[in-house]
Amino acid sequence: MVSPVSRYGSSFNAGWNVTSSTNGLDSLNINKFNTVHTRPQNVEQEAKGFSVQVHNVPEALQWISKKIEKKFNLKVYNSDIPFNEEELRVIYHTLSSLPMEDLKGVKSIVKNRSLQLNLEEAPSGVFAKKHKNRAYGAYDEANKRIFLFETDSPDQVATVIKHEVGHAYHSNNMSFRDFFLFALRSGWDVASHEQRYIPGNEFYNIGMVKVNLTKEEALETCSYFDWKSVKELHDKYNKYVLVPPKDKKELYAFKNPFETFAVFYEKTH
Repeated sequence: MVSPVSRYGSSFNAGWNVTSSTNGLDSLNINKFNTVHTRPQNVEQEAKGFSVQVHNVPEALQWISKKIEKKFNLKVYNSDIPFNEEELRVIYHTLSSLPMEDLKGVKSIVKNRSLQLNLEEAPSGVFAKKHKNRAYGAYDEANKRIFLFETDSPDQVATVIKHEVGHAYHSNNMSFRDFFLFALRSGWDVASHEQRYIPGNEFYNIGMVKVNLTKEEALETCSYFDWKSVKELHDKYNKYVLVPPKDKKELYAFKNPFETFAVFYEKTH
């Protein structure tokens, strides 16, 4: 996924996220939009354990959705809630401000509400941009899809889109080594647990102590990590752990390195 990070929702901490809620995730019911003539009708998109029905935006807004598709080679869809014209205009102008190459991990942008209420149970492939336990957007890596949730104001749309494009970027445009190097440069450390002498212990004097590696030593451990283990903040063999920056570990963006990157991307574009 993150974040960086803007405080609105995603993924972010050199990429971050935030939000939460209930349990299972049902297929979204779009019956209330059945009177809208769309092309195609209901398109069902699977995403690791849940499905989302999507619709074309209404005819009155087809001109801007087609403009987005033509310029950026990605589609915008409604699901259980519709985009309005202002949101689509913001999306168009936001994407126009980003390098086209950065969008290769985005095939569609979907307006959605049900997923927003179920992120605690969301599949591991989804990162969400969160703030104060509310999610505003998410990135579905499996389908190269950005979800835009209900925001507090239209100004947040640009922030959320940039944040989720940040997740798409690290998922599709970066080698793992480059991403790992970014994490180290942004303040993350690598530590190992070593047996050390512990003075003043009347029962035994040897214990396990967490020791931070130097940045050079940390970079040498890159092959021990992969995309999955980094998300879990340890290496593939449970020998090393990732340690967030001491002065920033309470920040939303430092939940994991993906969020750190998303927030960084959001703030610099």
